[in-house]
Amino acid sequence: MRKNLSKALLLAGWLWLPSLAVLSTDNVQGGAEIFALLAFSLLLLAAPLVLVPRLRNYFLLWTPLALLVAPYCYMTVVYGSVPGEVLLSAALHTSLALSLQVLGSFGWRVWLVPASLLLYVLLALSLDRAWKLSLAARKRLLAGLLLYVMLAMVARQALDQRVALPPLLEQSTLDLAFPSGLALSLSRLYRHPEPSATFVSVHGRAAASEPLLVVLVVGESLRSDHLGINGYGRNTTPHLAALGPELLSFPDVASSANWTNHAVPGIVTLPLESQRANLTQTFHEAGFRSAWISNQEPSPYGSVADVVEYAIDSQDYHLRNDASLLPLFTSFVRQAGLRQFVVLHMMGSHIPYEERYSASSKVFIPTLRDLGVDEPVLADKAAAINSYDNTVIETDKFLARVIEVLRKEQRPAVMLYTSDHGENLFDNERHLFMHTQPGPTRYDTHVPLLVWMNPPYRAAHPGLEQVLRANSTKKVSHADVFPSLLGLGAVQWDDLGERRSFAAPGYMEHPRVVMKDLSSTTLYDDLK
Repeated sequence: MRKNLSKALLLAGWLWLPSLAVLSTDNVQGGAEIFALLAFSLLLLAAPLVLVPRLRNYFLLWTPLALLVAPYCYMTVVYGSVPGEVLLSAALHTSLALSLQVLGSFGWRVWLVPASLLLYVLLALSLDRAWKLSLAARKRLLAGLLLYVMLAMVARQALDQRVALPPLLEQSTLDLAFPSGLALSLSRLYRHPEPSATFVSVHGRAAASEPLLVVLVVGESLRSDHLGINGYGRNTTPHLAALGPELLSFPDVASSANWTNHAVPGIVTLPLESQRANLTQTFHEAGFRSAWISNQEPSPYGSVADVVEYAIDSQDYHLRNDASLLPLFTSFVRQAGLRQFVVLHMMGSHIPYEERYSASSKVFIPTLRDLGVDEPVLADKAAAINSYDNTVIETDKFLARVIEVLRKEQRPAVMLYTSDHGENLFDNERHLFMHTQPGPTRYDTHVPLLVWMNPPYRAAHPGLEQVLRANSTKKVSHADVFPSLLGLGAVQWDDLGERRSFAAPGYMEHPRVVMKDLSSTTLYDDLK
């Protein structure tokens, strides 16, 4: 029995190794995330024993995945991130001849993979055929697994803003664990959307071929005047404030609409007569690998990207937090080549606010949940602002982790953050709440815009920071983001847009147009 147990522990340890390898990366931070990864990966390994009680058969069932353990661990350690869609797509679509050439480059080390599989199979076959879990043990195992899932789900709903819970069933944990992360990556490859809209080309072309990473983060419902770095009375942005002069903030920026479906196109597209140019497509034309990683519904503007992720259903909308985007983001950044364009589309500060922040971000109290309020009225204004400001703190943490990834890059990297629109918080005598109200206001169209550049980017573009800083004091519109991002990415196009790019010294202020409704517009400077 002891020999069987020792062998089983060796086999289980081999299958657990890919999840353990993640601990060598920066994908997990803090004890809670480490605990969640280890606990969930053990749950995945234990679950099949409920249906396959014979240990010999159980381990043989894992044989195909056991073959992947060594290369999976190798790539995790080398890239500092779990293998993502880019590597999987390359493995699935590379010709046999090229695959053999790649394998040959590893020399004798390539034989370690089949050798490890052979040892795994022989060790599994050496287990006693009769050794199995009793029916009572399987029932206890099933009860334990169900208890794990039930407690994780109940705690997520009942204690999320009261206790700092480990992310036991969060999307980020599933993406990092083995083999769930592998399965999710394959499913994303399978459901990669076909381009659902036709965009006009502005013939994007690279001004240079050097390595470069351009990241656009699109927030949700975040208004500029609730950022501590923009002068708000509360310290809602401690991580961003710690960046000091590294972070450039544009304080006077107008959205193009006060609802997402029309505000996001105002950021990532450019109207050209009856058609639109697409930012992702333009970067693709200039030779950039692209990713659209979203916590919201599918978007036609991201369907042209090489890697696409989006919320699938209402469960994602209510339960998936923005931190769940980070493993996919990190994998793409570190595995998709030297020239990349990435869009991260957050859920940010969208109602219900309590679903957008964790217990560690619950700084301002009482919140709407503390009062048991689902639909606030004017009397709940203070609690509504507390809940809203807690979502800003969560966004501050998210952006800090994105910047942390970019800071570790050896190549030039630049990030631009802006929110799709703002939010009404019972601000004046109109007592409006939320956004998408008939007729835009200053409160739901005044948005933040931040630019951060890593040291290699600053070195490669020595005069750009001065240009951005000078233009940051001017009036800016979301309509300027398209040409400005192309400028930050050194992408040339049919209309260079020097006067509309705040990344160019020739930027000029212009009237800022905001959609009033589906058929008319108004000027932002006329809003109240």
